[in-house]
Amino acid sequence: MANTLSYGGWITDRPAATGSSISLVRLVGYCLAGAALVNLGTGGELSIEHLQRSLSPNPIITSSVVEAVPERSPNENLARIRKVLTPAVSDLAVTFGVTRQSIYNWVNGEPIAAENAKRLRDLAQAADLLSDAGIGVNASLLKRKFANGKTLLQVAQAGECARDAAILLIQIFKLEAKQRDRLNTRLASRPKTPATADFDLPASDNRV
Repeated sequence: MANTLSYGGWITDRPAATGSSISLVRLVGYCLAGAALVNLGTGGELSIEHLQRSLSPNPIITSSVVEAVPERSPNENLARIRKVLTPAVSDLAVTFGVTRQSIYNWVNGEPIAAENAKRLRDLAQAADLLSDAGIGVNASLLKRKFANGKTLLQVAQAGECARDAAILLIQIFKLEAKQRDRLNTRLASRPKTPATADFDLPASDNRV
Protein backbone atom coordinates (compact mmCIF):
# COMPACT_ATOMS: atom_id res chain seq x y z
CA MET A 1 0.00 0.00 0.00
CA ALA A 2 1.35 3.43 -0.86
CA ASN A 3 0.73 6.85 0.61
CA THR A 4 0.49 9.67 -1.92
CA LEU A 5 1.67 13.17 -1.02
CA SER A 6 2.28 16.22 -3.13
CA TYR A 7 4.71 19.11 -2.90
CA GLY A 8 3.77 22.13 -4.96
CA GLY A 9 2.18 20.09 -7.75
CA TRP A 10 4.61 17.17 -7.46
CA ILE A 11 3.16 13.79 -6.55
CA THR A 12 5.16 11.16 -4.73
CA ASP A 13 4.18 7.60 -3.96
CA ARG A 14 5.98 6.05 -1.03
CA PRO A 15 5.62 2.48 0.24
CA ALA A 16 4.25 2.16 3.77
CA ALA A 17 6.46 0.43 6.32
CA THR A 18 5.10 -2.88 7.57
CA GLY A 19 6.12 -5.54 10.06
CA SER A 20 9.34 -5.32 12.05
CA SER A 21 11.44 -3.88 9.27
CA ILE A 22 11.34 -0.77 7.12
CA SER A 23 11.42 -0.92 3.35
CA LEU A 24 14.12 1.72 2.91
CA VAL A 25 13.67 3.66 -0.28
CA ARG A 26 16.81 3.88 -2.36
CA LEU A 27 16.59 6.15 -5.34
CA VAL A 28 17.59 4.28 -8.46
CA GLY A 29 15.81 6.32 -11.09
CA TYR A 30 13.71 9.36 -11.75
CA CYS A 31 10.81 10.09 -14.03
CA LEU A 32 12.23 13.18 -15.75
CA ALA A 33 10.30 14.95 -18.46
CA GLY A 34 12.49 15.79 -21.43
CA ALA A 35 10.83 19.16 -21.81
CA ALA A 36 12.21 20.25 -18.44
CA LEU A 37 15.72 20.90 -19.70
CA VAL A 38 14.61 22.11 -23.13
CA ASN A 39 12.47 24.87 -21.69
CA LEU A 40 14.85 26.01 -18.96
CA GLY A 41 16.97 29.12 -19.28
CA THR A 42 20.75 29.07 -19.04
CA GLY A 43 21.25 31.51 -16.20
CA GLY A 44 21.11 31.03 -12.44
CA GLU A 45 20.07 28.11 -10.31
CA LEU A 46 16.92 26.11 -10.78
CA SER A 47 14.11 26.78 -8.35
CA ILE A 48 11.01 24.78 -7.64
CA GLU A 49 9.11 27.40 -9.62
CA HIS A 50 11.28 26.66 -12.69
CA LEU A 51 10.51 22.99 -12.37
CA GLN A 52 6.80 23.48 -11.98
CA ARG A 53 6.63 25.69 -15.08
CA SER A 54 8.86 23.44 -17.17
CA LEU A 55 7.42 20.02 -16.42
CA SER A 56 4.03 18.72 -17.35
CA PRO A 57 1.33 18.98 -14.66
CA ASN A 58 1.79 16.62 -11.71
CA PRO A 59 4.84 14.67 -12.89
CA ILE A 60 5.39 11.48 -10.97
CA ILE A 61 8.57 11.08 -8.96
CA THR A 62 9.30 7.40 -8.80
CA SER A 63 11.56 5.46 -6.48
CA SER A 64 12.31 1.79 -6.14
CA VAL A 65 12.80 -0.37 -3.08
CA VAL A 66 15.92 -2.43 -3.60
CA GLU A 67 16.60 -3.64 -0.09
CA ALA A 68 15.09 -3.91 3.36
CA VAL A 69 17.13 -3.17 6.47
CA PRO A 70 16.31 -3.81 10.12
CA GLU A 71 14.56 -0.91 11.76
CA ARG A 72 16.89 1.36 13.68
CA SER A 73 16.15 2.51 17.19
CA PRO A 74 15.13 6.16 17.68
CA ASN A 75 18.57 6.90 19.12
CA GLU A 76 20.23 5.29 16.08
CA ASN A 77 18.03 7.39 13.79
CA LEU A 78 19.10 10.50 15.68
CA ALA A 79 22.74 9.50 15.26
CA ARG A 80 22.18 9.01 11.52
CA ILE A 81 20.56 12.44 11.19
CA ARG A 82 23.43 14.10 13.02
CA LYS A 83 26.04 12.30 10.94
CA VAL A 84 24.55 13.04 7.51
CA LEU A 85 22.71 16.33 7.97
CA THR A 86 24.98 17.77 10.70
CA PRO A 87 22.29 20.11 12.02
CA ALA A 88 22.86 22.36 15.02
CA VAL A 89 21.36 21.07 18.26
CA SER A 90 19.20 24.20 18.41
CA ASP A 91 17.84 23.45 14.93
CA LEU A 92 16.94 19.90 15.96
CA ALA A 93 15.23 21.23 19.08
CA VAL A 94 13.08 23.56 16.96
CA THR A 95 12.34 20.79 14.44
CA PHE A 96 10.99 18.44 17.11
CA GLY A 97 9.49 21.08 19.37
CA VAL A 98 11.66 20.22 22.37
CA THR A 99 14.43 21.87 24.35
CA ARG A 100 18.12 21.63 23.57
CA GLN A 101 18.52 19.63 26.76
CA SER A 102 16.01 17.08 25.46
CA ILE A 103 18.15 16.57 22.35
CA TYR A 104 21.21 16.00 24.55
CA ASN A 105 19.17 13.56 26.63
CA TRP A 106 18.22 11.65 23.47
CA VAL A 107 21.86 11.54 22.42
CA ASN A 108 22.67 10.05 25.81
CA GLY A 109 20.14 7.27 25.27
CA GLU A 110 17.10 8.50 27.15
CA PRO A 111 13.69 7.27 25.89
CA ILE A 112 12.01 9.20 23.08
CA ALA A 113 8.26 9.70 22.81
CA ALA A 114 6.52 7.69 20.09
CA GLU A 115 5.57 10.73 17.98
CA ASN A 116 9.11 12.11 17.98
CA ALA A 117 10.50 8.63 17.32
CA LYS A 118 8.31 8.43 14.21
CA ARG A 119 9.53 11.79 12.95
CA LEU A 120 13.14 10.85 13.70
CA ARG A 121 12.72 7.74 11.58
CA ASP A 122 11.31 9.74 8.68
CA LEU A 123 14.09 12.35 8.82
CA ALA A 124 16.73 9.62 9.10
CA GLN A 125 15.35 8.00 5.94
CA ALA A 126 15.58 11.40 4.23
CA ALA A 127 19.22 11.54 5.32
CA ASP A 128 19.76 8.05 3.88
CA LEU A 129 18.38 9.14 0.51
CA LEU A 130 20.58 12.23 0.33
CA SER A 131 23.63 10.21 1.33
CA ASP A 132 22.90 7.48 -1.25
CA ALA A 133 22.46 10.14 -3.96
CA GLY A 134 25.89 11.55 -3.15
CA ILE A 135 24.57 14.96 -2.15
CA GLY A 136 26.83 16.67 0.36
CA VAL A 137 24.74 18.27 3.07
CA ASN A 138 25.90 21.57 4.51
CA ALA A 139 24.41 24.58 6.29
CA SER A 140 23.47 26.16 2.96
CA LEU A 141 21.48 23.12 1.87
CA LEU A 142 19.66 22.91 5.20
CA LYS A 143 18.60 26.55 4.76
CA ARG A 144 17.40 26.03 1.19
CA LYS A 145 13.63 26.42 0.78
CA PHE A 146 12.25 24.14 -1.92
CA ALA A 147 9.12 22.28 -0.71
CA ASN A 148 6.31 24.82 -0.76
CA GLY A 149 8.69 27.38 0.69
CA LYS A 150 9.99 25.09 3.43
CA THR A 151 13.45 23.76 4.18
CA LEU A 152 13.95 20.05 4.83
CA LEU A 153 13.90 20.58 8.60
CA GLN A 154 10.81 22.78 8.33
CA VAL A 155 9.05 19.99 6.44
CA ALA A 156 9.82 17.66 9.34
CA GLN A 157 8.77 20.32 11.84
CA ALA A 158 5.40 20.68 10.11
CA GLY A 159 4.81 16.93 10.42
CA GLU A 160 5.06 16.41 6.66
CA CYS A 161 7.09 13.67 5.01
CA ALA A 162 10.79 14.54 5.06
CA ARG A 163 11.57 11.45 2.99
CA ASP A 164 9.37 12.62 0.12
CA ALA A 165 10.89 16.10 0.43
CA ALA A 166 14.36 14.55 0.11
CA ILE A 167 13.27 12.81 -3.09
CA LEU A 168 12.17 16.17 -4.49
CA LEU A 169 15.41 17.83 -3.41
CA ILE A 170 17.45 15.14 -5.16
CA GLN A 171 15.31 15.64 -8.29
CA ILE A 172 16.11 19.36 -8.22
CA PHE A 173 19.83 18.71 -7.78
CA LYS A 174 19.86 16.31 -10.73
CA LEU A 175 18.17 18.84 -12.99
CA GLU A 176 20.46 21.63 -11.84
CA ALA A 177 23.50 19.49 -12.60
CA LYS A 178 22.20 18.83 -16.13
CA GLN A 179 21.53 22.51 -16.64
CA ARG A 180 25.07 23.41 -15.54
CA ASP A 181 26.54 20.76 -17.84
CA ARG A 182 24.55 22.11 -20.80
CA LEU A 183 25.65 25.67 -20.04
CA ASN A 184 29.32 24.67 -19.67
CA THR A 185 29.19 22.75 -22.94
CA ARG A 186 27.64 25.72 -24.72
CA LEU A 187 30.21 28.16 -23.37
CA ALA A 188 33.12 25.82 -24.14
CA SER A 189 32.13 25.71 -27.83
CA ARG A 190 32.15 29.48 -28.23
CA PRO A 191 35.23 30.93 -29.94
CA LYS A 192 37.45 33.02 -27.71
CA THR A 193 37.73 36.71 -28.62
CA PRO A 194 41.40 37.60 -29.28
CA ALA A 195 42.90 40.59 -27.50
CA THR A 196 42.97 43.78 -29.55
CA ALA A 197 45.72 46.35 -29.89
CA ASP A 198 43.82 48.67 -27.56
CA PHE A 199 43.61 46.06 -24.83
CA ASP A 200 46.65 47.34 -22.89
CA LEU A 201 46.03 51.05 -23.30
CA PRO A 202 45.79 52.97 -19.99
CA ALA A 203 42.51 54.43 -18.87
CA SER A 204 41.78 58.00 -20.03
CA ASP A 205 42.28 59.46 -16.55
CA ASN A 206 45.71 57.87 -16.01
CA ARG A 207 48.62 60.28 -15.71
CA VAL A 208 51.91 59.60 -17.52
